[in-house]
Amino acid sequence: AAPRYEPAAVCKVEIAINGESVDALAFAAREADARQRGRAAVERLRTHVPRQLFEVVIQARVRGGSIARARVAPLRKDVLTTGGSKSVGGGDRTRKMKLLEKQKRGKARQKTIGRVALGQDALWA
Repeated sequence: AAPRYEPAAVCKVEIAINGESVDALAFAAREADARQRGRAAVERLRTHVPRQLFEVVIQARVRGGSIARARVAPLRKDVLTTGGSKSVGGGDRTRKMKLLEKQKRGKARQKTIGRVALGQDALWA
């Protein structure tokens, strides 16, 4: 007897890091289980992605719509207290505001340019 094939409700679950789809992490799942499996994959991946100086957003998507989302918080680096002679003490507030504004611009630039490097353990997670 020849094997019988039946249609199944299957969809592709894509994993996106900072809005960029990662093909190596995509998988197929039954439509009924897609949300649960996507959420589990995002949570597993969140523990393996190293923290950066900028926020990292991990999403599971089905047909372009986001079904799960996790966020890796950025590392805090306070420009007011780090850097020996650069530390800002008392005095005029505008110096502090200038440094914080400069840091904010740098972080925004880093987020647009910065890419997240995934290790081999993240791909196997």
